[in-house]
Amino acid sequence: MEHALNRNEGVSSIHKLIEVAAKGRFRRFDGKSIETLKEHGYSMDEIHRFVAPRRTLARRIEKEEPLTVSENDSAQRLLNIAELAERILGDKERAQRWLRTPSRALNKVVPLDLLESETGARLVEEELLRIEYGIYF
Repeated sequence: MEHALNRNEGVSSIHKLIEVAAKGRFRRFDGKSIETLKEHGYSMDEIHRFVAPRRTLARRIEKEEPLTVSENDSAQRLLNIAELAERILGDKERAQRWLRTPSRALNKVVPLDLLESETGARLVEEELLRIEYGIYF
């Protein structure tokens, strides 16, 4: 298989493996591309909370370093949820307002607070999909 890579071929970077496996479907963030999250309505305080601490992110921007795999996963999680919420709710402002409002379906938990983990993001995604299909609890 032409795109198959393994450790024997000298590819040990998880970033490279993800790029090959994802076929361009996922974004690789660096410090400067964090601006994309701001464009979707996240504040810098939220980006520092979910992606990388202030000093770490400042260093990545200054040195033009890519985010770590974990930081990149967190940034991608925020972007995915923002894009899904915008699509389902109709615009960025409604999506960001929904993300910051306690949800009855989530036992009055604020959806944004769940985005620290993949499990929490799945709960938010499931609730957005229920909204899309008109299934309310």
